[in-house]
Amino acid sequence: MEPVIVVGGGLSGLSAAHSVLEHGGKVILLDKKPALGGNSVKASSGINGAGTDTQTRLNINDTPQKFYDDTTKSAGQLARPNLITALTSNSAPAIDWLTKNFGVDLSLVSMLGGHSTPRTHRGTGGAPGWAITSALMKKLALEEEKPEQRAKILKNAKVVKLLQDGDKVTGVEYEDGQGQKVKLEGPVVIATGGFGADFSSTGLIATHRPDLIQLPTVNGDHATGDGHVLITSLPSHSGVLIDMDQVQVHPTGFVDPAQPDAKTKFLAAEALRGVGGLLLKKDGSRFVNEMEKRDVVTAKMWEVIQSGQGPVRLVLGVQAATELKSHCDFYLSKGLMKKFANLQEVAEHMQVSLKDLQGTFISHESYASGQAKDPFGKTQFHNSDIKVEETFLVALITPVVHYTMGGVLVDEQAHVLDASGKPIPGLYASGEVIGGVHGKNRLGGSSLLEAVVFGRIAGENAAKSQ
Repeated sequence: MEPVIVVGGGLSGLSAAHSVLEHGGKVILLDKKPALGGNSVKASSGINGAGTDTQTRLNINDTPQKFYDDTTKSAGQLARPNLITALTSNSAPAIDWLTKNFGVDLSLVSMLGGHSTPRTHRGTGGAPGWAITSALMKKLALEEEKPEQRAKILKNAKVVKLLQDGDKVTGVEYEDGQGQKVKLEGPVVIATGGFGADFSSTGLIATHRPDLIQLPTVNGDHATGDGHVLITSLPSHSGVLIDMDQVQVHPTGFVDPAQPDAKTKFLAAEALRGVGGLLLKKDGSRFVNEMEKRDVVTAKMWEVIQSGQGPVRLVLGVQAATELKSHCDFYLSKGLMKKFANLQEVAEHMQVSLKDLQGTFISHESYASGQAKDPFGKTQFHNSDIKVEETFLVALITPVVHYTMGGVLVDEQAHVLDASGKPIPGLYASGEVIGGVHGKNRLGGSSLLEAVVFGRIAGENAAKSQ
């Protein structure tokens, strides 16, 4: 039996690798970087699951159907029911797999924009992306050490070509750290991530979304669409790309005061708004429902910035900051957030009157208590009871290139499809490299989920294909 070759060492590739092992196969995982993890390790809001044991314990009434409906609404006219069904129906099993097989703490549940109920899971410690991905990395490293030798990890190994015999993909060719080219035989899972850092003049962003070429990004420099190119460059029976103009611009990337023009920025996690953070114009007033879908919030931010009413600030009261203490401590240590002793200091920092700024919070509390209706349509409120003498955290934020919804055409079994819709034998894909799962807008918490769900599916099917 040939090993399954997994290309990409982020969460989706790791999920695929473990799935191969669980189904009796051997696996070789390759990553072009000297360390595994990809963008997955930076994910900071959590992972979605509908109908989980944790939700039941917390008396949260959720179902895969509700999650399907929310995802379909977010995806708009580009929704693909088969892929959304695969994502949402496998969400609770994915959470269960992570907690029971890898010991990941996912005991907290929050609500993010575009969701109708709380379903985004995280733990009590650090960022969930790191907690989840590192757990899978550690266990795969242990598998590699076992005498059975069913798992092998190759770092600094850049795959440059997919091998093909007729229509069937039979393996890969990669360059090792010394520049030597090596061939491996076996079914292939492509899990190389998106193209959110491909800003070259002839790259995928320039080709499909040239209007975004000047924006900053939160992606690591590895996110250059390698898998997209590999799959569409097959000499016979190649894959196709879909929805490539659908690039998610996240509304909240941190502006580092020390490096305000830096191309790569830290993401201000959507969870910061989920726990009660407010978005304010330079005059201290709100301008959007902070819990709206990402594309809506981003559009409103552009209106504010382009009309000269920026910069936009994210402001958290002490209760909200405490709920995400590990996040906020990290942001403070990086100088991305600034702490103020009371609202008066915030007003002085923003150069607005305390009366006006306090009025924003008083109005917001009246909406939360039901005394008045939020003019921006907000109906979900958390930690809205703000006191002027309490501590506040403030950050400058800006829209950033975040996630690429477009990618390789696959079916719900993670088979890569050709232009006629037929599977390419021996070739699977999972994670951000695939297109169509999120349509025109991805919901927060669904990137880690997509990585796990489709990684597990791809790994299982690749292992069973022999």
